[in-house]
Amino acid sequence: MKRPPEPDAPVMPSLLVFAVAVLLFGSPLRRLWLAEGAPGYLPFAVWLGVILLGGWAAHRSGGR
Repeated sequence: MKRPPEPDAPVMPSLLVFAVAVLLFGSPLRRLWLAEGAPGYLPFAVWLGVILLGGWAAHRSGGR
């Protein structure tokens, strides 16, 4: 039988996605994917990764 989730368990994946998004979009790390020679689709790929992580977090928390 599956254990019931802890009350704050659905929040943790969302916080992980938020932390990754802040790291990618708000830190000097963005210079890696906004570099001069980077392909034009790379920012869209980064956004797609954040959106997919958000979908994973929503699925993991039961869609709430």
